Amino acid sequence: MKCKVGDKVRFLNEVGGGKVTRVDKNTVYVLSDDGFETPVMRSEVIVVNSAAEPKYSGGRSYIQNDNSASHEPVQQAEPEIEDLACIDFLEDDELDETGEMIGLHLAFVASNQQNVTESDQQLYIINDSPYRIFYTISRWNEDTVSPINAGFLYPDSKELIKSYPRESLNADITFNIQCVFFKNTDYTPQQPEFYDLRINPTKFFRAGSFTENDFFNEKAIIYSFIDSRKEQLLSTLTEQNINEVIKQKDLVVKPKPKPQQPEIEEIDLHIEELVDKVNNLKPGEILEIQMARFKLALEGGLKTKARKMVFIHGVGNGKLKHEIRKELESNYSQLKYQDASFKEYGFGATMVFLRNIKRQSL
Repeated sequence: MKCKVGDKVRFLNEVGGGKVTRVDKNTVYVLSDDGFETPVMRSEVIVVNSAAEPKYSGGRSYIQNDNSASHEPVQQAEPEIEDLACIDFLEDDELDETGEMIGLHLAFVASNQQNVTESDQQLYIINDSPYRIFYTISRWNEDTVSPINAGFLYPDSKELIKSYPRESLNADITFNIQCVFFKNTDYTPQQPEFYDLRINPTKFFRAGSFTENDFFNEKAIIYSFIDSRKEQLLSTLTEQNINEVIKQKDLVVKPKPKPQQPEIEEIDLHIEELVDKVNNLKPGEILEIQMARFKLALEGGLKTKARKMVFIHGVGNGKLKHEIRKELESNYSQLKYQDASFKEYGFGATMVFLRNIKRQSL
C-alpha cells in the first residue's frame, strides 16, 4: 500500500493504527495515540486519511515538522518510482522552475520589534533558490556537533528552526550547516554544502544590526553563507570597470579631514578574525596568536595616545580573558581595566583605559 509521512493508517491484520512518522523501503513506522511507534510492513496497513502536502507560495513561511523520513541510495538501474522513499518530494503537479542561482541564509528575527536588543530571537533558515533542499543544522561543541534541526525546504521558502531566549545569546555560537540541492525535473547538479557560521553575540546588543530585508516584513539579522547572485555580480566587474570607477573618484579632489582619535577603539580577538584557516591550529597556538595580537594592539594604542581600548575576547572557557588580565597586571600595571559594557558586549570583552597614562619602563 502506497503511503507517506503524515498519513493516518489502520492495521489490516490487527486492531489499531495511527500516524505514519517514517517510511523505509517496505516498512512504515506508525505512531499510535498512546505514543508508541510500531514498525509494520507497508502491505499490512491501509490509508484512511491522506496528509496533504503543503507548498510554499506568496512569501509565506513553510514549516516542515516531519523531518525523519529515511532515503535509500538509488541504484544505477531504473527503479520503479513507487519504490522510492522520497516519492512525496518528487510527485508534484507543478515542475520546479528553471535556473541555477542559489541563495541560502540564516536569519534572526526579534520577537519584539519595538525593543530588538532585549527581545527573544527566532532563528530561520531561508531557501532563496529554485532548488529543493535537504538540510541539517547543528551547533559545534568542541570537536563534535549537537543536532538542532533537519528538514526539507521547497524552493523560495523559509522555516523556523528554533526560538532563543535573550539570555542564551550572551556567548559565541558556531553553527554547522549541511545541505543538498535537487529538483523534481531535469536540473544542473550543485555541490553539497558544508559550512560553519560563527555568531558574534555583540550583534544582538546593537539595534543597527537588525536591518530591512527581502525575506521578512520585520527587521532581522541576515547571514548569507551561499549567494550565487552576488558572486555572479562580482564576476562581471572587469579590470576596466574598476579602473573607470577609480578615475571617476579621482576627478573630485576633496580636502582630507583631520583624523580624529576615536573615543573607543575595538579589537576583536576571535581567532576567525585574525587568521584565514583555523582548522589545523591547536588550542595553544590559537592562544599564542590571540595574545600576540593583544600586545601589538595595546602597544599601538599607547603610541597613538588612544583614550580607551576594548578587547573582545568572547566567553568560551575564560582562558583568553585570564591571560589578558594577567599580562596587564604583570607588564602594564599602570593601566586600569574593567569589564566592558554588558549592554554592548555581553560578558565577552575587557576595556583598558589609556588616557593621560605614562607608561613605566620595564
